[in-house]
Amino acid sequence: MHIRRRALLVSLTLAGFGIALFAQNPDAVPPAFERPTENAEKTEESEHTSDLDAFDMNVPKHVQVQVEFVEMSHETLTKLLFMAKPGSANAVKLRQQVQDMVPKNEAKVLETQILCARSGQKSTGEAIHEFIYPTEFTDPVMPVSDPKQPLPSGHVHPGTPTAFETRNVGSTIEIEPTIGEGDDYLDLRFIPELTWHTGNTAWGEGKDQAGNPFKYEMPNFYTLRISTQLTCKDGQYMLAGTLSPKDSKGEIDMSRKVMVFVKCDILTVR
Repeated sequence: MHIRRRALLVSLTLAGFGIALFAQNPDAVPPAFERPTENAEKTEESEHTSDLDAFDMNVPKHVQVQVEFVEMSHETLTKLLFMAKPGSANAVKLRQQVQDMVPKNEAKVLETQILCARSGQKSTGEAIHEFIYPTEFTDPVMPVSDPKQPLPSGHVHPGTPTAFETRNVGSTIEIEPTIGEGDDYLDLRFIPELTWHTGNTAWGEGKDQAGNPFKYEMPNFYTLRISTQLTCKDGQYMLAGTLSPKDSKGEIDMSRKVMVFVKCDILTVR
């Protein structure tokens, strides 16, 4: 009996001594309660990062479309493209040649349009002035003259505008990109446009009852526009076409040309 009591006292003493050691040394933690080591923290972080990376593979993507209008003489364009036989639609080298001509005043950048859109959706960008002009008028009316003071011939009451139209003058672009399965190519439908108001044309004139002159005028517009569909490679320039600009009178100038380049970049949203 005494032996059992002595063994119990020894066990309780040893247990109390162990608790005291744990209180004095907090780092001495039993295995089940061990703090995570630095390697364990890194492992947990790497697993979390791996989950993020896997998620990043399915992030949404946008398409940035860049359209550039570059003007030069007709002779310069012919020199650039004479006997050219491109093996692909890649126009990066050609665009670099044109860019090298800009500081030499051999080429001039007229406009650069940049617009982003989601794959499969249409987007429009505008930098315009809304030009509103009348298109229909009431008929002119001959005034009732006083026999004692007859009016000179040709005097009428001018017609009043009854209908109007609006024309956007400036720079507009419409795009609809669709990313392919490989994320390297995309189909692009786009319509870049530049429009100027170049003056007015008088379609009728006369004098009112007070002798003041009047005119029926309609505005003249000049437009550079391309409407097409292309298959583009991510980050690569393409030559979409060439156009003839206007001269100082608003007429077609065949001595100069405008090259229209397009570049598409597939952007991930992070």
